[in-house]
Amino acid sequence: MREKFGEYIHNLRVEQGLTLTKLAAALDIDQSTLSKIENQKRNVPEEILPRLASVFKLDIKKLEREFYSEKIAELIERVSDSADLLTLAEEKAKYYRVSKVKQGNLKI
Repeated sequence: MREKFGEYIHNLRVEQGLTLTKLAAALDIDQSTLSKIENQKRNVPEEILPRLASVFKLDIKKLEREFYSEKIAELIERVSDSADLLTLAEEKAKYYRVSKVKQGNLKI
């Protein structure tokens, strides 16, 4: 997906022939909130991802990847010198994973 997440939701909605009202009701959010999401005036709340996947019959893992990759792209775009940013983030993520495994093995 190359478009922004809100645009993606809009395109899915239009392809399925759903109105803003119907999709908003299915997602249990206000119609104005959905409109703002589709127009990139409001961020997509993470908690609606499972409902989005259900309504559009999407793989939740793929949807989450798209959601989080956009968050990462937004952060990278804000940093003027982002050349090493992803490398550093990967190193920290590895450290966090190792820390969690070590903590899980502790016996108190």
